[in-house]
Amino acid sequence: MNQPPPQSSDKPGSSKKEKPEVGIGAIVGLSLFLGLMAGAAVDKSHILPVTLICAIILYCNRHKIATQDTSVHAKRCTIPTQHYAWPELNQFPVTISAVPYQSAIQQLAQENPIDPKESNATSKRFFQALLVPVNDNPYDDNVIRVDIGDRTVGYLSYDQARSFRRKLDNHHLDNQITTCTAALIEHDETQPGQTVRYGIKLGIELPD
Repeated sequence: MNQPPPQSSDKPGSSKKEKPEVGIGAIVGLSLFLGLMAGAAVDKSHILPVTLICAIILYCNRHKIATQDTSVHAKRCTIPTQHYAWPELNQFPVTISAVPYQSAIQQLAQENPIDPKESNATSKRFFQALLVPVNDNPYDDNVIRVDIGDRTVGYLSYDQARSFRRKLDNHHLDNQITTCTAALIEHDETQPGQTVRYGIKLGIELPD
């Protein structure tokens, strides 16, 4: 009695995940390069043996090399997407130094227009700001940069940054990026004595 042929457990259209590996061309090229280096350093008679030995070693370990390369690449490309968010205050007691960043803030304001019906002398737009500790400044190790989106809109002052660093330490968030609500302030240019049109205020409390 004829038995039906064994059926494959793979479903139609399914494909097994292939192991990453280094290509043959890359192996040959690298082996030849190492052989030429050995020949230049020692003797030309070493080129062929060194090339063959390197090719065999690389070929036998091609899966391991490729796996290590992809894991390192993935580690380098990992970017944290969530940060600690400071509680909402519904007020903005911290004004940052934004004078050198008027152009960046103006672009942010233009990309986020407010209701033209508002006739207040001072108009506000609200954003999520990133508070970024800057640890590579050779003159001050307490610097805190303020970013909104992909733009830097200012820095905390010297005293503000020192207070904020203490706040981070108190919450066990040392050197971590955190977020808070920020208000973009647009002043009426017709106000007497008004020299800065745009400002940034942060909805965080700083310890004394």
